[in-house]
Amino acid sequence: MSIRLFLSFISVLIIGDNIFQVGAVEENVIIQTRLGGVIGLKLVSEKSVVYQFLDIPYGKAPVGHLRFSKPQAFGSWSNTLNATQLGPVCYQSDLLKGKQPDDLTEDCLKLNIYVPHNISHSNKKSVMVWIHGGGFLFGSGGTYDGSSLSVLGNVIVVTINYRLGIFGFLASNSNKAKGNAGLWDQILALDWIRYNIEDYGGNPNDVTIFGESAGGMSVSLLSLMPSNRGLFHRVIAQSGIANSFLTLSNSTHYTIDVGNRVNCTFESFRNEHNFVECLQSTDAVDLVRATDQLYLDMGFQSLIDLPFAPVVDGELIRKNPSTLLADKTSSEFNFFQSLDMMIGTCDNDGSLAITVDPRILSKLNLNFTEGVTTEEFCHQIIPVFSKALYNNSRDVSNAICEKYSERSNIEEQARMFLHMYGDAVFIAPGTLALKKHSDNLQGSATYQFVFSEELSLVTPSAPFWNKGSSHATDIYFLFFYEQLKKVSNFSSETDLFVERMRSYWTNFAKTG
Repeated sequence: MSIRLFLSFISVLIIGDNIFQVGAVEENVIIQTRLGGVIGLKLVSEKSVVYQFLDIPYGKAPVGHLRFSKPQAFGSWSNTLNATQLGPVCYQSDLLKGKQPDDLTEDCLKLNIYVPHNISHSNKKSVMVWIHGGGFLFGSGGTYDGSSLSVLGNVIVVTINYRLGIFGFLASNSNKAKGNAGLWDQILALDWIRYNIEDYGGNPNDVTIFGESAGGMSVSLLSLMPSNRGLFHRVIAQSGIANSFLTLSNSTHYTIDVGNRVNCTFESFRNEHNFVECLQSTDAVDLVRATDQLYLDMGFQSLIDLPFAPVVDGELIRKNPSTLLADKTSSEFNFFQSLDMMIGTCDNDGSLAITVDPRILSKLNLNFTEGVTTEEFCHQIIPVFSKALYNNSRDVSNAICEKYSERSNIEEQARMFLHMYGDAVFIAPGTLALKKHSDNLQGSATYQFVFSEELSLVTPSAPFWNKGSSHATDIYFLFFYEQLKKVSNFSSETDLFVERMRSYWTNFAKTG
C-alpha cells in the first residue's frame, strides 16, 4: 500500500467513523442467531438503510499456549452480544502508525458484517469478504467500512481481522508453531461465514473473497488450497498475487533472530518446543518492538523478503505457488481454475518502494527525494534483487540494468526503478496467474483490470513522480470515497467513475 499516506489519512478521517452517521438516523436492532442474540446498528439515511454488526468473535483469544497456533472456533455466547462498536485491532508494527496500547490486543479474531436494505432469510444476498492488506504487518478489518459498497451492490460485505507480523506468521520446526497462523485465521473466519451468514441474510453458497496487497496475496493463496472448496466461489486479487516472490517468507530464520532480541536465544534451549514456549511467554509489546527493529536492520532487503509472511509448511501450502500453477495435474491447480477470478493492478504499483519508512531506504545510502542515478540503480539497487532472487547472477543483473536504465536524468531513472519494482512484484506474476487461469475447460470467468485513476491526496511526494495510480489508490475509491469528498472536491464524472467501479466489483461477486 502507499503505507504512510494511507495510514495518516485513515487515522484522521475514517477509524471509528461510520460513513452513514452524518445526517443518518441510528438505532439499535436485535437479531437472534444460532450462536446467540446480537445487538447491531441500523443506520437510515435519505437514500439507504444499512445494518452493521461489528466486532463479532469468530475465534478464541490466541494467547498463552495458543499464541502462534492454529485458531480455535469461538463458538456461541451466553449473553446477548453487543455488536454496535468496532473493537481494538491485532497487535501490529509501530513503525508506520503509533497506537495507544489500549487499541491493541491479541484477542482480535473478530469480524464485521454490513447488510444493505433489509435482513431477509427468503431472498439471501451474495457475500463479499474483504481481507485487508498491510504487508502482513499491520491493518485491520474495521478500517474498511463496507456500508457504501454493500448498499450500491446489494451485497453483504464482511471485513475480518487476522493475526499479523510475528503473531500471525512466526514459523518454526515445532508443531506448536509451524507458521501461517494468520492464514488459518482467515480460513476460520470463512468457515464461520459459511455456517452463520444465513442468520444475517447472506447466501453461504455465493461468497467472493477480495483483498489488496497482502490481502490480494492472501485471497490468491487461499484459492490454491483445495481444502477451501465450498468456502468461497469467486476471487478478486488487487495488487497482490500468490506467485509473487514477495508473498512467501523465510520466517524460520527471522523467528530465531527475533528470539535473540527478546532473550529467547535459540541456542539456550534444548529443543524447538521450549524455544517456542519462551516466545509464547514473552510480552506482546516486546515482540512488536523486536520485530520493528528487525525490519529497520534489514533495510532495503525488506522490500524483497518480508520477514513474517506465509511459508511453505507442507500442510496448508504444500509447494511454492509458482510450482503449483505450473502443474496442471495438481488438485491445487484444479481448485484454482474452478473459481471465477479477477486479478489486477494499479498502473504504478511500484510506488510501494518509496512509500515505506525512510529509515529503510536510508540503508542503501540513497536519497530518493531527488532521484536515482543509473550507477546507483545498476550497482546498488539491482544487486540486492539479484542476490536475493537470482543467486547473485551477474547476467540477470546486467539484463535488468539494460532493460530499465535511463541515463537522461536522475528523475527518469527513479521512475524506471519504480516500474521495475512494480513489474517484478505485481505485474509479471499477476499476468502469469491470469494466463494459467484463463486456459481452462471448467467454464469459470477470468478478468484482468488495470487501475489508472490518479489521486493527488495519496501520490508520493517525490518530485520525480509525474503520473500514475500509486499502490492502494483503488481501495480509496472502493471504500473511502465518501471520506475523501470531505477534504477534496471531485467532479460528477468522478462520482460516476466510483459508482461504476463499485458496480463492477459487486456485479462480479453476484454473477461472475
